[in-house]
Amino acid sequence: MPSSVSADILSDASPGEAPAANAAARPRFPLLSMCLAMLLVGATAPLGEVALRGMGLPQLLAVRLVLAWAVLRALSPGSGAVPRLEPRHWAVLALQALSGVVVFNACLWLGMEGGGAAAAGVFTSATPAVMVLLGVVLFRELPGLRALGGVGLCVVGVLAARDVFGSGFGSGAAWSPLGSDALLLAAVAGESVFLLALKWLPAWLTPLEAARCITLLGFFMVLPWAVWTFDPAAMFEAGFGAWLAVAALGVLVTAGGYVLWFRGVGSASASQAAVITGLMPVSAVLSSWLLSGAAPSGGQVLGCLAVGLGIWLSAGK
Repeated sequence: MPSSVSADILSDASPGEAPAANAAARPRFPLLSMCLAMLLVGATAPLGEVALRGMGLPQLLAVRLVLAWAVLRALSPGSGAVPRLEPRHWAVLALQALSGVVVFNACLWLGMEGGGAAAAGVFTSATPAVMVLLGVVLFRELPGLRALGGVGLCVVGVLAARDVFGSGFGSGAAWSPLGSDALLLAAVAGESVFLLALKWLPAWLTPLEAARCITLLGFFMVLPWAVWTFDPAAMFEAGFGAWLAVAALGVLVTAGGYVLWFRGVGSASASQAAVITGLMPVSAVLSSWLLSGAAPSGGQVLGCLAVGLGIWLSAGK
């Protein structure tokens, strides 16, 4: 998130509350909240690999978003009415739904067919670098030396995990560009736009309201695709594991991840927010190990360590 974003953005305060009330509403540990969010989001590829064994991609996205919206609606105080936003704010939310919900998930899951869920998740290590680049282009914000160092370590992490250096320490063969990498890069770009677009949302919009609006908009975006390709037999034949993965994607990854990120990002600098996204590949590798038994390679372990060091460098104290 750009450093010029107000510290009050996306706090739980209403438009009429004083700054002191806004400060009191913010989480005490914003970076921890954001780290937890990225650990949840990092499980997207491995969970999607399990869910896609039982249903199609558009149906998976639609069901996931319905579950997420239902959870967020249940957590909303009062009636959970649609917030009164200006047209430009709805446009920002629609952009976030398109980039962070549709493009990110579709491209990530389609791209992982070339190298597996863990490799696809590790590719998201490029997110910090893309976020910093977009911050410079869109908001003319130049990162500091610590931030650049943290981003550099995250990029080195993804290169090591994909064995770009040809050491054989990763998968045993040097990396070569694949068509799926273009899809994974599109996923990274979509997630980066989603995170940076928070700059344009009003400061009084709460994390629950923002997440609820985005999930609903994303659902309406994928609904025509899901209806057009709907196969009743495939949905009914989906096993328990596939449905459990969909539930985890909707409740934990989407609803939980969005709210945790929105709650913390207002109190973090742009460089901190960018580098914390480097936790996604760490989560992807660990989730793949737990779900499929695919032990991380030496390159992936080194990549995760580089990401952790990059986050420490950029987080400062």
